[in-house]
Amino acid sequence: MRGLLLLSMAFGLSCSGYHPARFAERPPVVEARDDQPVAAPRWRWVSEPVYLSKVYLHRPLRETLDLDPYPDADDVNSFDDVVRSTWFAPQKMDLGTIARGPDTSGPPRPPFTVVPDGPMAFASGGFTISDARGQKYEIMVDTADRPEMRTAAAAVGARLVWGLGYNTPPVFIAKVSADDFWRSEGSSTDVPAILKSGPPPVNGLYRVAALSWPAGVLVGRTSESGVAGDDPNDLIVHENRRAFRAITVFASWIQLHGLGPEKTLDRYVGAPGEGHVVHYLVGLDDALGAGYVVRVTDLPPGEGGGSSLGRFLTLGLAPNPAPPPTQIAIPSLGQLEPDVDPGAFRPPMPWEPAFRLLPPDGYWAAKRIAAISSSQIALAIDTGQLTDRRARRAMQVALERRRTEVLAYWFGRVVPLEPVALTGNRLLLRDEAVANAVAPSNFTDYRIEFLTGRGGSAAEPILMHPKGGTIELDLPAGAVDAAHDYLVVQIAARRGNRALPRTFELHLKFVANKLVVLGIRH
Repeated sequence: MRGLLLLSMAFGLSCSGYHPARFAERPPVVEARDDQPVAAPRWRWVSEPVYLSKVYLHRPLRETLDLDPYPDADDVNSFDDVVRSTWFAPQKMDLGTIARGPDTSGPPRPPFTVVPDGPMAFASGGFTISDARGQKYEIMVDTADRPEMRTAAAAVGARLVWGLGYNTPPVFIAKVSADDFWRSEGSSTDVPAILKSGPPPVNGLYRVAALSWPAGVLVGRTSESGVAGDDPNDLIVHENRRAFRAITVFASWIQLHGLGPEKTLDRYVGAPGEGHVVHYLVGLDDALGAGYVVRVTDLPPGEGGGSSLGRFLTLGLAPNPAPPPTQIAIPSLGQLEPDVDPGAFRPPMPWEPAFRLLPPDGYWAAKRIAAISSSQIALAIDTGQLTDRRARRAMQVALERRRTEVLAYWFGRVVPLEPVALTGNRLLLRDEAVANAVAPSNFTDYRIEFLTGRGGSAAEPILMHPKGGTIELDLPAGAVDAAHDYLVVQIAARRGNRALPRTFELHLKFVANKLVVLGIRH
């Protein structure tokens, strides 16, 4: 019965007139090279009314008139991986790397000069300083009733997101006194009042989060769609970047609130005319449930809360019950539940890259999350310097549980196979869901088809039910013959009683008398 189900599933695919894409005979692109010297772009800013009209009026109208499905991501290479760019710059992660973090000048050194630059990086606001070395930082304090919560979220979130491969300024936990600050001409920031608004000092020192900015000029927020016309390096529309779409998956893992332009910043790095724009993720003090905290004194949605869309449609008049308050047993921990529904996770305000998130994008993001080990999560939590051991433990447990649920969801939206080895005509593939223990072994059936470059059959299909998470396959003679021109190995799968919704494709060809992988599609 199982074989008949797989046969019928694959029969529909083979009879659909499918013509596989053809990959070029060259190695996959790994560098976008979008860091070429350009002139500094103009300041970018969109007012809130303009942004709201765009997301609630212009985009829905455009999407209604455009009947084409969302396109595949454009910033991926032939191996279905996001290339290194000014948007995504992964590091080789090991325990030492995640413990050290990015190369920076370290935490701020007093005395601090408060400068008039407006805060841009923290969701809860702050102020900007220049330390004794001239290094700029943005400073933020916790709210009085939740000591350590937002400062820890900012530091831990920054380390985790940087570990995932994004440009994220490092955040340091620092202990300061009001006497460490003095105001420069033009600054009106009342630092003593800001420090006193948070938790009381310990041994005369206040706890703050200090975000370290690299050298460069602030350009503004990153547009959620289109390209920056005055940046010749910006050639891929933002909503069609996998690196941008996948932020939604990462946000569901770390419970990041409020995705949108306010979580992004662009900086022009380098001398005028010789630099380029680098795209950063910020506002991570809203991570780890800190942005979802509900206090007893918070107004119900009909009196100032609720979603922006709900307030817009009802003119703020519809009464709504107040949400239940957040846990207060561990004040330094936000509303970070151990469980998450990755398929239902959406930012509070519409954000176009989130709408365009496709299964291959989510699968790629899940692989990035899977690469962050439990030990690395613990090291990232250490950067938050939480004094409450209960908060550290609860954060670790929640992130590990949420990681498992995110992986299980997105590894189930595709056939999650990856090539491990190609030796002669023998192919070894690994099932990422089984390898990461989010799907049982000996529970999956695979139907393997061999297609020519024009979509015709090159050999008889093969049904396999391996006992573990790997597939060892000797290519049939007909498939080997077809590979002298072009061969596509297309694999459909059924896990238990559920057919996985997308097929996996491996594109092969003989190059210089050697069978090589030209491309992968999920």
